[in-house]
Amino acid sequence: MNLVKRVSVSVVRHLVGAMLVFGTLTLPLTAITSMAVAAPVTIDFWHSMTGDKSLLLEQLVADFNKNPANKERMKISMTYVGNYVEGINKLRTSLIANKGPHIAQIFEIGTQVMIDSKAATPLEDLIGQDKEFGLDQMLPQVVQYYKVSGRLYSLPFATSNPIIYYNADWFKKAGVGAVPKTFEELSTVAEKLTDRTKKLTGITWPLNAWFFEQFLARQGAVLIDHGNGRSGRAEKANFASVEGIRYLDLLAAMTKAGTFSNVGREWDPPVQNFMAGRSAMLITSTSDVFVITAKSPFKVQTAPLPIPAGMDKIPGGTIIGGNSLWIMKAKPANEQHLAYEFLKYMASSATQRVWHSKTGYFPIRKDVIASLEHEGFYKKYPNAKTAIDQLIGSAECAATQGALMGVFPEAREHLESAIEEVLAGKSTTKQALENAANRTNKALERYNKMQNARK
Repeated sequence: MNLVKRVSVSVVRHLVGAMLVFGTLTLPLTAITSMAVAAPVTIDFWHSMTGDKSLLLEQLVADFNKNPANKERMKISMTYVGNYVEGINKLRTSLIANKGPHIAQIFEIGTQVMIDSKAATPLEDLIGQDKEFGLDQMLPQVVQYYKVSGRLYSLPFATSNPIIYYNADWFKKAGVGAVPKTFEELSTVAEKLTDRTKKLTGITWPLNAWFFEQFLARQGAVLIDHGNGRSGRAEKANFASVEGIRYLDLLAAMTKAGTFSNVGREWDPPVQNFMAGRSAMLITSTSDVFVITAKSPFKVQTAPLPIPAGMDKIPGGTIIGGNSLWIMKAKPANEQHLAYEFLKYMASSATQRVWHSKTGYFPIRKDVIASLEHEGFYKKYPNAKTAIDQLIGSAECAATQGALMGVFPEAREHLESAIEEVLAGKSTTKQALENAANRTNKALERYNKMQNARK
């Protein structure tokens, strides 16, 4: 980094005064003045957080900027660029014009596109031998998603997985003593909790394809071929597998029975449905665990996702969701290293502790979990520990590592359309999933041809 950027105003003024007194000043006064007022380097950070999470992110950035060790060298400038899809599309456009940010927050399913773009510097290259980064403290189940071909490409930041939220008061009133642990129990318990005369259902969750992916991983199944795209570039979708059909059959059966509340693909309506007391159970991201627990007018408890009966010995688990932070390689090397210092701060135990305890996203560090456990945090907030235990209990395998493909958003659209067709009675489960797989396969073929042409 240029020396001018590192010299503080007070030091420069002191030196100028001394040089004038002893007659040793050789630089023009205008040059010294420009050195004294040189602005910190602005590091542009594009993000997609909204609501309270955005406000907390702004506070974390403000704390970094006002730190004396940082404020005279750099300033992190945050810009909201829309939701995840809008954000990655804006990044693509900006890269063409060579006007992109230093740091981009990208959703997990954008990983393959980011790697193929060759626009980012792998984080592991910047970490190098920096022991202070704390890579050894990172949860392996988190790191494995963003580690591709042996290299960690980005910093997992806002990480989550889905859990069951349930109305404990409703359970008690209905005489239900235990949360369902299997698909079969889920169906039975949802029936017991349903009151059709009052239009109250046993359970709800978004029709977002993320849940399809999670329930496949829970059964130890991969979403696409070549080990979820980890051992080779993905070519074929595995949607119509036994595991995929089993999950969608369960959802369709509960919908037909009136025990599942179908309120669409979006994330908020199921949460609102649950908090309003219209569904006894909710499956959604752990990122909302503190909000749902604190604001629901009834006692909320949480539990891990169910699996089919007899499959508890099969290696499986959940996949992390959320986003990670990428450093763009088009920026000068010194600016990339400044961006790295910010990512190091975001990965620190202090920052991860704040982010976890005020959002519900789980921390990416083992030492944060251990210290909070020791302090009794999870005794006070047991709902915040469910997703962590579920993640740590997941097997390290292709199913839980998560899929890599360059057409992931399109694949999710195909899956969600298939789910809606089945629930509306317009198609059989197998037909709908096979059609979604075929459409995804064609998209993969086009994408792979484009990537081969670029080589």
